[in-house]
Amino acid sequence: MDILFIILYIITIGLCLSTYAFYPIIIWLIGKVAPLKVHKHEFVPTVSIIIPAYNEAKNILKKIHNTLELDYPNKKLEILIGSDGSKDETVELAKQIMDKRVRVFDFKENRGKTAVQNDLVREAKGEVLIFTDAASFLPLEAITKMVQNFADERVGCVAGRLRFIETDATLTTESQGLYWRYEIKIRGLESRIGRLIGVDGPLYAVRRDCYIPLENNIISDLISPLLVLKQGKKVILEPKALVDEAPTVRTGQEFKTRRRITLRGLVGIAAYIDLMNPLSHPLLAFQIFFHKVLRWIIGPVVIINGLACLALTERWFFKVYIAHYVLFFVAAAIGGILERFGIKISLLTIPYYFTLVNFAATAGVLDFLRKKQVISWTPVRK
Repeated sequence: MDILFIILYIITIGLCLSTYAFYPIIIWLIGKVAPLKVHKHEFVPTVSIIIPAYNEAKNILKKIHNTLELDYPNKKLEILIGSDGSKDETVELAKQIMDKRVRVFDFKENRGKTAVQNDLVREAKGEVLIFTDAASFLPLEAITKMVQNFADERVGCVAGRLRFIETDATLTTESQGLYWRYEIKIRGLESRIGRLIGVDGPLYAVRRDCYIPLENNIISDLISPLLVLKQGKKVILEPKALVDEAPTVRTGQEFKTRRRITLRGLVGIAAYIDLMNPLSHPLLAFQIFFHKVLRWIIGPVVIINGLACLALTERWFFKVYIAHYVLFFVAAAIGGILERFGIKISLLTIPYYFTLVNFAATAGVLDFLRKKQVISWTPVRK
């Protein structure tokens, strides 16, 4: 019986190392052997900026003014704003802007962000579609920096770079920052080979010819770039196209966000399961599994790993392993308790956030197995 538990231990520890260590190393090696050199130069296509909005009365005027001030030729730019059944004054305020570049669409039903994006794209005239959120504000040169990449015909999608702004320091915000620095390193490696898996919803661009409308329940900032890759085009990160966002301050808020992201990600992958066919798309299937799917299911993997070790505690190695295991999760629990009292200890950052994210992801996996759907859109206020 021990051999079974040893095999379980080896498999589960291998899966953990695969997603957090081996995957980045393999992508780095591919980048060393076959890096993508994007041929950027001055390129001024027509651009449609797509802005879905739900109850954004607080931000919509600032967002429109911010977008109108972007460093891009007026005749080449249009701004499409779609209200997703807003109950506040989002539409009325947006219509106050008397600029022919701005078009406002008042969709009465709250159908979700993806539905609004699809409708606005049908109305758009630009060669390049730029998707951004109503509460996300862009630096003047963001659009110019992004579209220069489309001068290279191989590029089908360009991601902006999310940057967390300074805010009240909590263990949750500090943990997010640490996690994000790790994630941006991986995205940089993926971008180096033109195979970025997923983009940030607050800012990304898609070549019009590469855009494929999605079902309302599909998470667009994950599936759209994957479909671009499926078409044989490149998906890259433009590090100079920054978009600022406040990190999540509260633990409960971060848990809900991570749970929802996991659920919608799994729903999207299941709807386009052919993307994970290793015979048709070997590298894409490899990336989706090891960067996304395995990351989402790592919680149950860690639990199985712990149970296998418990069954092997007669051996000294596994006794030591379990002791470290328990210490890690005790540190996570202490970090969570102290945060409730406004006490932050940086040493607890990694165990706390790892546990939080993976509990949330596991909840998202269970939601997926129960066939729960998230379509209507309520942006998280941070």
